[in-house]
Amino acid sequence: MAMLRLVIATLLVLAGSAVTWCQIPQRTLQPTDTTAPRPPVALDVQPYYGVGFQLGFVSGVGFSFRYTSPQRFALEVNAGYVTAGKNRAWYSFGIEGQYQFDNSLDSRFYGLAGLGYYADDKDSVGNVLSYPTRLGLGVGYEWFISRAAAIALEVPLTFFIGEPGVQVYPTVQFGIIYYFR
Repeated sequence: MAMLRLVIATLLVLAGSAVTWCQIPQRTLQPTDTTAPRPPVALDVQPYYGVGFQLGFVSGVGFSFRYTSPQRFALEVNAGYVTAGKNRAWYSFGIEGQYQFDNSLDSRFYGLAGLGYYADDKDSVGNVLSYPTRLGLGVGYEWFISRAAAIALEVPLTFFIGEPGVQVYPTVQFGIIYYFR
């Protein structure tokens, strides 16, 4: 009989513990998070800087540096130099201004205006390109692939300017950029 009482008392204690355990909210069972949350900051809150690479016919091919202001304006400078031995070199430099039409945490849609100079120096005779200077007006879209890195696609109407005159073509530019504050 004493054994039966001990078994019943143990079962009652275990049942009471289970009821009490089920009534404790799960949030109190988890450890407290002591790290301060870092909210995402949109590009329209404070200035951002960016470094990356640009490939296009308007504002240059090569490394790029970008300044983005909180007032929706951005300025990008691009420059690149490639050599193929001592008798051949390609280089370009350019500048691009941007105005953001749409600015969110995962993308940017913007208008752009750019100016670039391209050169193909062959056998030290100077630039052999017929249209070395380029102007462009168009739009661009930038997708953020992480919190700070973005891939850009731009579609400017490009004015190729040289001695033969001016030619106008729609072109495409690609870029990748890493933003920091």
